[in-house]
Amino acid sequence: MATISSTNQAIMNETPRLMVRKVDSEASMRWLNAGIKDFKASPAASITYGMVYVVLGLILAWLSWANLIFVTSLATGFLILGPIVAVGFYCMSRTLEQGNKPHFSQGIDGLRFNGVSLASFAMVLGVLMGIWAVISSVTVAMFFNSVTITDNWLDTLIGHEQFVPFLFVWALSGAAVAAVAFSISVISVPLITDKRVDVITAMIISVKAVMANPGVMLSWAFILATLMFLGFIFFFVGLAITLPIAGHASWHAYRDLIAEE
Repeated sequence: MATISSTNQAIMNETPRLMVRKVDSEASMRWLNAGIKDFKASPAASITYGMVYVVLGLILAWLSWANLIFVTSLATGFLILGPIVAVGFYCMSRTLEQGNKPHFSQGIDGLRFNGVSLASFAMVLGVLMGIWAVISSVTVAMFFNSVTITDNWLDTLIGHEQFVPFLFVWALSGAAVAAVAFSISVISVPLITDKRVDVITAMIISVKAVMANPGVMLSWAFILATLMFLGFIFFFVGLAITLPIAGHASWHAYRDLIAEE
């Protein structure tokens, strides 16, 4: 405990003074294009790092395929945990920014830098995932408590009279959890990876960035969700490309939105 406290104190002592910028309406597309450029500059390292999560996603989906709700909750969980997953891509983009060649092991280096804050934030996202799991379970119980799921679970659910109201409530709840996760993480994880900041400061700055640029950040959230969706519809394999692009682009979003005073 003493070690953690002293580490946090050291982080607080080194914390830079940061400010949030307002960006133009074209910023989200600029970030996406920069992410694609970084991906093209380091395709081997990016895809190799992305494949780690593709394999993990395929294993989890295979183990849970009999339960539709678990699979869809898993997909939503990827969106919530995306910023943590993308740490390696932030490090690669920073290396490219410095004119150097990125490599796969930078993902490990990124996890070590400011590790206490990163681990603390991972626990925050873990709590959000737990909340989402509870909400999903309760919603399913509310609408399908008397339904027996057979091998044809998709036809069973779609054909049920409660499917449409269930889908509406479930999607609305998921959107609310995702909005909270996005607001506290869109800038905080790249910031933690780059600067010696504590987790509370990082989350506050992330929320301030969203509030200062609501329209741009809404379009950015849509772009990130679209990239993840494109990855999922190809049975997770597409994530080997879309996840690195989203990660690299998120680094450029952070660099554009945050500056030192």
